[in-house]
Amino acid sequence: MPAAARPAPPPGAVPVRSSRSSLPARTSPLPQPAVQRSPPKAVPSPPVDHREMRGTNSAAHLPKHCGAPVREPPAGPPAAAAGAKPQHLVAGATVVFSGRAFTITEPLGKGSFGVVWGARGAEGTSVAIKEIPCKSETELARVVAEGQLLKSVKQELWAAGGATLVKRVPVLVASDVETAAPRSWRVRLVMSEVPGRPLEEFLESRRQADKMRRFISVSERQQLFAEACRYAGELLVQLAPTLEAFSTKVYHRDVTPRNIQVDTKGAGAEPQFGLVDFGLAVDAGKWRSREEGSGDLGGDGRYWPASAWLVFGHGSRELERHPLMHQEYRACLDVHSLGLTALRCFVEMMPNLDLIEDPVNDPWLAAAFMRLRDVRAAWARYWSDARRFWQPVFDAFRGNGDFEALRAAYVGAGVHRLVTEDILQMRSALEAARAACRGLPSSSGLAGMPALFD
Repeated sequence: MPAAARPAPPPGAVPVRSSRSSLPARTSPLPQPAVQRSPPKAVPSPPVDHREMRGTNSAAHLPKHCGAPVREPPAGPPAAAAGAKPQHLVAGATVVFSGRAFTITEPLGKGSFGVVWGARGAEGTSVAIKEIPCKSETELARVVAEGQLLKSVKQELWAAGGATLVKRVPVLVASDVETAAPRSWRVRLVMSEVPGRPLEEFLESRRQADKMRRFISVSERQQLFAEACRYAGELLVQLAPTLEAFSTKVYHRDVTPRNIQVDTKGAGAEPQFGLVDFGLAVDAGKWRSREEGSGDLGGDGRYWPASAWLVFGHGSRELERHPLMHQEYRACLDVHSLGLTALRCFVEMMPNLDLIEDPVNDPWLAAAFMRLRDVRAAWARYWSDARRFWQPVFDAFRGNGDFEALRAAYVGAGVHRLVTEDILQMRSALEAARAACRGLPSSSGLAGMPALFD
């Protein structure tokens, strides 16, 4: 479960309860916003259709400006030789990057950065080629850095667990920088594909199936509970060690259901999870030490911890007054997002207890169901708040709002405190549900729930 650091009040301050009155009201479900980089420097990009990404490192939300100016691009993919013939990515074309030939098969997805193409290498392996146009040296440096970070991720994962961990992320296969015009470049990153489909898409398909249910039998209830525990558990078991292994060198900063692949191989098989899209990743050492140019606030605000909302309102220097918030922001962003994602997976895959066909006569099981309803209610409250806090930020990125006025409103309302309260309520509900489910028989489908959220 994600950490919830309590900020210390300023010296001499009179404790007051956070106010929700100046914030957007809870409304109907909001559209899914694209992931953004640090406000207000970053300019958002329209979302990519992740249903077509097929496990690529999509970098779907590359801002136009980010980080400190760079006079010369750092060492990275070799630039095309002067006068070299441009290599256009179109279906059926064969291109050569880093001395390796790839045949383009089809477009996998499209965003403001360009197109991600599917391709096959000479040995028949499937890869994804991401083409990113860069119109400044700063953009070029940032995109080239993504390739370097992918190399670091592979090295750390290989050292920690070999192929078992490496298979869960895209591996940089080849790269190329092509000069398109004076001070204009095209970067091509060729990566291995991570099998499966986005967890976001998987959960949406489950939601649509649930809408068709009119009742849930005892056997279906058991199966749905067991699947919810199994999927959320495997997500943590597989990706937590992955994040831990490369966190010494890289922070992903965008661990959400859109960027997590789930591969279901059929009934009875354990789901396999992978992590893609390192477009917002940063050098972990520089991030922890707050080195200039190491990256600003970024990612999907619905998965931000309270410390990120504190930074949004007050700036990163405010973290110096709150040691727990500082630790959370500088070292726990990925773990927090993974915890929220696992909880969302569990809650959304649980059966709707109001549709259960037969009455529950077992008092222990009835008590567990009551606590699970509390978990669902606590999650719904958090999710509602997170979405309504994030939507105005997303709108401001698109020019439909005043950042400074928004910051002032969020500071006045104490948004980071409200998020902390929501997270603490979820933790309390989970602890009560875990205790209620302890000792339940396997026939309930909930025997694995206590271990899931230990």
